[in-house]
Amino acid sequence: WLSRHGAIEASMKAMTPPRFKVERGVPLSGLSTFGIGGPARYLARCRTVSDLRRALDFAQREGLLRPKQKTVFVIGKGSNVLFDDRGYDGLVIANELDFCDEISVASTSSNDEEELSLRAGSGYAFNTLGQRLSTAGWGGLEFAAGIPGTVGGAVFMNAGANGFETCEVLACAEYMTSEGELKSLDFREGSCGDSGGSGFAYRTSPFQKMGGDLLAVVSATFSVRSSPGAKARAREYMVRRGQTQPLRDRSAGCVFRNPVGEGMPSAGALIDGAGLKGHSVGTASVSPLHANYLVCRETGAHSARDMRALIEEVRARVREHAGVELTTELKIVPFQAGEDGG
Repeated sequence: WLSRHGAIEASMKAMTPPRFKVERGVPLSGLSTFGIGGPARYLARCRTVSDLRRALDFAQREGLLRPKQKTVFVIGKGSNVLFDDRGYDGLVIANELDFCDEISVASTSSNDEEELSLRAGSGYAFNTLGQRLSTAGWGGLEFAAGIPGTVGGAVFMNAGANGFETCEVLACAEYMTSEGELKSLDFREGSCGDSGGSGFAYRTSPFQKMGGDLLAVVSATFSVRSSPGAKARAREYMVRRGQTQPLRDRSAGCVFRNPVGEGMPSAGALIDGAGLKGHSVGTASVSPLHANYLVCRETGAHSARDMRALIEEVRARVREHAGVELTTELKIVPFQAGEDGG
């Protein structure tokens, strides 16, 4: 699989390995799909596990890992974050571990299909992974086609769409602790859902419960099966996504988690029911196409202050209209440790 889709790119990267360095004052607006965010005090682009450890050593020397005041934040494609207009007064680590390796191909017990195991770096584009697998006839990650973000973000958030979730095809994952130790979790014996024993549920993973002990997911191993219809399903999902989501606007995807419970409307339906489609606060608007997408208007300087005000107004209006308390799946990143991140 890799030889058909990534061998040339991989060999080019191997010929020119970039040196690790820490930059200062890099605008975070360029690292966020919202296009919002002031400068980072420090930015480290990490392409290897060794780079992650170097970034940790730098953070330790600069006093950025103090208990309860840790000022290190890891991002992938910046598709699920809202940075402060002032930026981030700490170290932002841009996760660029974007390798993808085939591990094995084997026949299943039924012998009428094959099973592929592959390991992808946490900085690898989740959308690319879904598209390449489905195009090559492997099923299980068709839903990933069109989802922005990285493999690491998808694992951390248990990303999903069209009734499928990341944990359904996740075999194991490696992660690095805030002490620089490399560990792994095996999910082959568990299953998705609150009672599955794996720690995964809707937009929930065991990594979220690690808190400050986790630095970053490093890699994920997926197990997918041959499926002649995979390419067509991925294309169908992409077409549907283009018809129902504002893909050309600056957004961070869905901002609110869907309420959990039988018969509960989606967050988008609740926002729409409150009459908020198209509603704006300054440069931030509720998308007229999909109400759970808050987007930046084309004109004007994009503002975290406006976006946060719109988020709070949407929550208040839905609470008043439907009696439901919406919670964000978007990560709101404060300028300094201890400030309200939303």
